[in-house]
Amino acid sequence: MEKQAVTADIMAEIDERAQDEYGVSQELLMEHAGRSVAETLLSDSSDIKNENILIFCGKGNNGGDGFVLARHLAEAGNNNIMIYVIDIENIKNGAACDNFLKIKEMGLDIRSLHDFEVMSKEVLKVTIVVDSIFGTGFKGELPDEITLIWEYFNAIDIKRYAVDVPSGLNASTGEASKSCFRANRTISFGLPKKGFYLNDGPKVCGEVVVVDIGLPKELLAQYR
Repeated sequence: MEKQAVTADIMAEIDERAQDEYGVSQELLMEHAGRSVAETLLSDSSDIKNENILIFCGKGNNGGDGFVLARHLAEAGNNNIMIYVIDIENIKNGAACDNFLKIKEMGLDIRSLHDFEVMSKEVLKVTIVVDSIFGTGFKGELPDEITLIWEYFNAIDIKRYAVDVPSGLNASTGEASKSCFRANRTISFGLPKKGFYLNDGPKVCGEVVVVDIGLPKELLAQYR
């Protein structure tokens, strides 16, 4: 798998070409991405209805994947989902915002990340936490509020999933920010990222699962 890995810049180029040259919409890619993560959670759980699920979403396309995930889990019968969104007032226009509005219309429990309380009764009951904040474009250090949250969840026995890339990991170099999210499983899209196998990558990614989200196979073949 490592031989097929690409940098974050190459993955962004693939996404752009898929849309511009092959007519694959961002909406379709996001739908397939979020659904694939939901399918992983469903297959890992003996009864998804009994799980207490916490999903952290960013304001961009990675967060949009999380919104799609939340919708599919709710449609599968889980009524115990909390979604915390960073910068909730500035969600990216397009597919991410459209999917945010869908889960809002469903009446799902959506809150601002600023209102998160580590020791609240709801959080203490959580059995699954999903990181869908930052994607392949992340570089540098995590904001302090996210660092504190990840420090808490990284230290307890809980099922941790990362959507595409653990937030805090440079997908190209494998260098991790302080208190990077430590996933038990990372569900990544299209092609694996080089950072999964370099430096801190193996420590924070857990098991890496790469899923097909509808990127043209002939396009992906050009980068393998």
